[in-house]
Amino acid sequence: HIAIDDFGTGYSSLSYLRKFKFNTIKLDKSFINDIHTSEDNQAIIEFIIQLSSQLNMKVVAEGVEIEDQYALLKKLNCDE
Repeated sequence: HIAIDDFGTGYSSLSYLRKFKFNTIKLDKSFINDIHTSEDNQAIIEFIIQLSSQLNMKVVAEGVEIEDQYALLKKLNCDE
């Protein structure tokens, strides 16, 4: 299995999805930190989860530290 780590932090992350067949996308902690208070970050994470699902990739959120983050990620169908 191949995973792409810190997804969303580099300008070329989306191009990697075209070039390589990843099994897992790991969402960078910088998006998770304020997902429960930032509508922008929530929208970005929701888009990434939906895209990953359509590409048959698992999504792992890094840096989940509080219940609100966990609950929201679960609601958005994040795998781990």
